[in-house]
Amino acid sequence: MNSKNSSGFDLISNKMIKRLPESYAHILAPQYNDLFASAYWSKNWKRARTICFNKSDQSAPTTQQLRPISLLPVLGKVYERRFIMRFQRWLTNLNILPWQQSGARANQSTISRVNHLLEQLTNSLRYNTFTPVLFVDFKQAFDMLWQQGLLLKLNRVNCPTPYLLWITNYFKDRSMAIDLNGLLSDNIAIARGAPQGSVFGAIAYIVAHYDLQQIFERPENNHLYVDDLGSIYVPNIYCKFQSQIIDIEQRINRDLEKLHDYAKQWHQPINSKKTQFVLFTNIVINWTLDSPSDTWLMIN
Repeated sequence: MNSKNSSGFDLISNKMIKRLPESYAHILAPQYNDLFASAYWSKNWKRARTICFNKSDQSAPTTQQLRPISLLPVLGKVYERRFIMRFQRWLTNLNILPWQQSGARANQSTISRVNHLLEQLTNSLRYNTFTPVLFVDFKQAFDMLWQQGLLLKLNRVNCPTPYLLWITNYFKDRSMAIDLNGLLSDNIAIARGAPQGSVFGAIAYIVAHYDLQQIFERPENNHLYVDDLGSIYVPNIYCKFQSQIIDIEQRINRDLEKLHDYAKQWHQPINSKKTQFVLFTNIVINWTLDSPSDTWLMIN
């Protein structure tokens, strides 16, 4: 827990909790255990104080130019962390999350997944002249999380009933109020998405899409970190160059069709403007400029 001074509507900061004497843990632990027993969630812990920061230089920005920061009651976030400890043990014991996903995994980070991707890319370029990588961006990933879809998938993998009840109550009756220099808006009900500022939100998203890599023809070539997806298309070294290009093109198109269907089925749209196709090559390309005498050599 970071030593932050910011707080939600309870006016209790992380810093205040960290300064509590250790003896208070013996008081709080039984209380949290009682809450777990009934999967109870206080409505006060579900109300977020939202502050909007202007990302542009305009004095009257549009909603798209604002960056909302939601502050939740810290005692509710402690409750989430205690649940995550139990929930992650269940995920690990049943091997629910794929090895391609480095988010919410012990001893793994963004660097871990980037290293895996670079290693696979380097190995491919040892034997091939080119290797394409598709980087997929999901539109407003956490905000678009389909809560019912998450519960459906958890039920399919036989998630314990107490966990399902806890997660159901976690999403239920969420609300927020915008704080503008001390002036509060009316409460705004939140019907979908992972609550911003929550601890469990990222894990909820990861579990909701634990089977994403299975839709691809070659799941072992996919790399995930929470909502970031990179898919490498390794050419067949036994094919000629022209055949490699045709094969790669067909595989990418088939995967994109399946990804489109998945996004539609699970209500997670793709941001086509930020999705990128990058071609890595070890070929020396001769770029000819407008002037016939000017020739540059570029190595990609």
